[in-house]
Amino acid sequence: MSKVNAGPSIYIPTDKNIYDALKHKKVTQSELVTFLRKRGKLVSLHAPKQELIEKICSLTFSYADFKWIGRLLENPNRKDKTTHTNLKGDIETRQIMTACSTLKANFSVDSEDSVKVTKSGNKTTLTVTYLDQDFTKTELRQRTIKTCEIQIESSADGVVMKLPSTKKAKEVSERLKTILKAQVTQESGKEIEEFSISLETLPDAKVRSQFFDYLIRNVDGFEFDNVSSVDVYHFEQELRDELEDEGTEARLASYINKAALAGEGVLESTEFNQLHTSGFYIYRIIWTAIDKSFEGPKVEFEAQFGQPKSCTDFMYTIRGLYPYNSNISEHNVTRKGASSFDNDRYNLKLRDASEKALQKALQTYGE
Repeated sequence: MSKVNAGPSIYIPTDKNIYDALKHKKVTQSELVTFLRKRGKLVSLHAPKQELIEKICSLTFSYADFKWIGRLLENPNRKDKTTHTNLKGDIETRQIMTACSTLKANFSVDSEDSVKVTKSGNKTTLTVTYLDQDFTKTELRQRTIKTCEIQIESSADGVVMKLPSTKKAKEVSERLKTILKAQVTQESGKEIEEFSISLETLPDAKVRSQFFDYLIRNVDGFEFDNVSSVDVYHFEQELRDELEDEGTEARLASYINKAALAGEGVLESTEFNQLHTSGFYIYRIIWTAIDKSFEGPKVEFEAQFGQPKSCTDFMYTIRGLYPYNSNISEHNVTRKGASSFDNDRYNLKLRDASEKALQKALQTYGE
């Protein structure tokens, strides 16, 4: 007799947990019919979902049955925003591979995460598969298998580390950077310098907004089209609270430190200009730009700082494309998702533009 892989479990789901899980839209009527037939219950293919759920809830569940529900409710990896870090120094490919192998060995010892290292050309990819637990969801929806990819690409003056802007990816990248820095320092005696997009040292609202204004208008190969959404922040909140004698508008601004504006031409709106002149600055923006290649698509970009007060944790993404329709000589009004190829090449252009925007902001603040 073969051994059944059946436990242990940290809790036993109640009838209510099972009922709530089966009501979810991800659990289809056909899945319920198949489950009941495997249990020897003959049911119609057209039986209402509610009746199928009630029948299933009356049965005794095994560990395998709980895993079946869990698999139905697992969330596929959503598209996360991208962030990157530049490591400046004399870093060899051999050292990158050694650091990745060391990290993989450490993972094998102290966690159940799966780590895979691959290399293609001058790019090394570290893929981590892990189990994410979200205890804010109902019991049988808390488990999700996720993956994150960290790409280490060699450049002329070091390496660029590209990764999703998730907690897990940042934890893994920090461990990898620590191992790599220690290895390079031990072998060469030189320190690695780390650079990332940050406006923390630029405490000027105008300069912080100008960073985004330069970014959206200087993506290589694109013509700026329109801004559809802007989020602004005020980091002088404590000072505004003291301005009780400057009129209603000043008092109102003193109680607001975040605002979001959406709509066509939002940067030209009266509301945005009022907030901007009151000391608010942009920390998140969504805009479209047109690929200047022949019949190129209109692309929707997004960029933001995850920590708006300090303007750190910079991240960006390609929200989608509006293909060019040659029949009407216009771009389609319906957005579609970007392919992996388009996503990579447009993200690279966005990454380069953000670095140029940072240099421009540093120059402006120093003037």
